[in-house]
Amino acid sequence: MIRKICKAIAVAVTLYLGYVFIVPHTYSVDKAVAYVNEHAETHSRNMCALYVERAINAGGQPAFILPAWGYAYVLPHMGFDEMKRDGYRPQKGDIVVFPRVKGHIFGHIAMYNGHQWVSDFKQRGLIVASAYQGSNYQYFRPNTL
Repeated sequence: MIRKICKAIAVAVTLYLGYVFIVPHTYSVDKAVAYVNEHAETHSRNMCALYVERAINAGGQPAFILPAWGYAYVLPHMGFDEMKRDGYRPQKGDIVVFPRVKGHIFGHIAMYNGHQWVSDFKQRGLIVASAYQGSNYQYFRPNTL
């Protein structure tokens, strides 16, 4: 129920603010990645969604803060295409969104900088907590690539 409400609010706010369909935006993967790299902490601060949201904004696409899992619903409305997991190879600027799992009620989100996944810190790999292993995470790619 909460997921449906959050999804509806996120999509409504995105459309209401005119961020997607009314006002044209030029998204720069390089600017987004530069932001996430420059602001990454040495370890997690449990603020992945805030850091990635700010990186998306720095890239030129207006975004707003949501729980990390909520971005799976709004990224497609913000100029990102969902990528199939089979045969997926990350590209600079890609975003991964993890769902809520036990012990991680907000999920997780990270951006690929061309070398590694970065959220509020530079991750050692894609999976930052064992609870996400086997979860139904999703990849998104800016449709400017």
